[in-house]
Amino acid sequence: MCRFIVYWGNKPTRLSDWILKSSNCLLEQSRHDRSHRPNPDGWGFTFREGEKLVLKKNSRPAFEDEEFRTAAKGIVTDLLFAHVRRKSQGTISLENTHPFVHEQWLFMHNGNIPNFEFYKNQLSSRLPRNSIINTEGTTDSEYLFKYFIYWFRQKINCDIYCILNIIYSIIHELIDLTDEDTRADLALNFMLSNGKFVLGFRRNRTLYYQCSENSVIIASEIIGPVENWNEVPENHFIVATAPDHVQLAAYNIELKQESFSITT
Repeated sequence: MCRFIVYWGNKPTRLSDWILKSSNCLLEQSRHDRSHRPNPDGWGFTFREGEKLVLKKNSRPAFEDEEFRTAAKGIVTDLLFAHVRRKSQGTISLENTHPFVHEQWLFMHNGNIPNFEFYKNQLSSRLPRNSIINTEGTTDSEYLFKYFIYWFRQKINCDIYCILNIIYSIIHELIDLTDEDTRADLALNFMLSNGKFVLGFRRNRTLYYQCSENSVIIASEIIGPVENWNEVPENHFIVATAPDHVQLAAYNIELKQESFSITT
């Protein structure tokens, strides 16, 4: 159900080992992940190069695509979103391949919103009259990303706490719309960044992170030595407001208040 890596550091770093060489690197996860299933339905890299974002994607399997290796070898960056896809919603196509980029925003998803058209109709009904969510593809992931951005833009100077509260509210809506028998199928592992922070959420998929003095790496699966990694607990946000400042915030599905605070 897709696999990804996020890197955010204080300075540009060559990251090809994480993608191509380390044990259980992203290339290996495209062949087969820890669930012994492949992620063959496309790959993508979004990374910062100077002041601009570079996006490289292909809908071919990463393990069969020389372009994947060539692109990975050339990545030297302080911010990377990397993804290999196993489709759940939408066709195998370039426009459905992660990561998704909109202006300064980056997003990718490892999960599934079952009965997506139902959720899409319900969320769309909450928009003001004559407002629509425009997407290039047909995935639940891209729709969720653009839905987040729509609501961010309704606020003036929406900071990280504002963004967290909006996402919290939308996640709660999704869970509220899901009956108890199918809640285990609602998988919401995703990563989001605007270049000033990195934010992730774990629900019904694995998520890990490792920190150093100069960087944070967040990944669907452990890459390299196991002892370097920490697990993001189920139903938790991971929030990095700087490469060396990472916090976890619990999401309680019974909590319906409008705001919550980040705690270390």
